[in-house]
Amino acid sequence: MSEPESNWNLETAEAAYVVISRYVEHTQASGFIIAMLAGALGEERLEFLVQSEHWQKYMASRRELEASKEDIQKLAELIERQRQ
Repeated sequence: MSEPESNWNLETAEAAYVVISRYVEHTQASGFIIAMLAGALGEERLEFLVQSEHWQKYMASRRELEASKEDIQKLAELIERQRQ
């Protein structure tokens, strides 16, 4: 996280965490649906899908979200420290 911890208050941190967690949950649900739809397409159509620019952007976005888990955990820890 780029902001110093001293600039955060509990209300701000909790609001940020709620927004982030909602996006993470939505992305996970979307991923499951995309996987189900891709499976229903069949192998021939799936090859076209995974080679598309949209699929590549989707996969890059998933990797970035996965990489942000550590930042999300740091935010949760910050919230917990401020609650104490």
